[in-house]
Amino acid sequence: MEFTLLERIKIFIEYRDSLKKKDIAPFYENSTLIVLPDSDIAIELAKLLNDNSSHTILFLIKDSLLDFYPKNILRNSIIYTFNDMNSLGMPRQIFVDKIIKSRFENIVDLNTSFSRFGAYLTLFCNSKVRMGFNYDNSKKYYNVILDSNYQRDLNGTFKMIKQFIKI
Repeated sequence: MEFTLLERIKIFIEYRDSLKKKDIAPFYENSTLIVLPDSDIAIELAKLLNDNSSHTILFLIKDSLLDFYPKNILRNSIIYTFNDMNSLGMPRQIFVDKIIKSRFENIVDLNTSFSRFGAYLTLFCNSKVRMGFNYDNSKKYYNVILDSNYQRDLNGTFKMIKQFIKI
């Protein structure tokens, strides 16, 4: 999705501090934030990641989907609402700052198609590993790009993610 000139100006003004590289405290070792998509496959993938991980994993879940997730996943979740997004569907600066303060070493965006919220949150947080699926311009947001076949093979996706980060 391309932005209009007005949208690009608005993004620059709102996120100019996030676009600059900041010196922040060290990351929490092996801490991972998983940005879950708004699809039914996300529930199964979250269960798989939660059950098979030995390190700190938190999930980012939209508040309208809370009823579909089991309690053990919700305990390890950060919930975001419509108020955490701006009119362009991107994360607000205050929400980005909240995630940055958590000092995640890895952020994995599991949206297989472009999601402004997930892609820009991953970009702005400047984690060591910014992982997401391959789509147009995905190289701009992620430094590790995954094959988008995960809808057919959840275990394969788990193995792909595990190759790059300790979970």
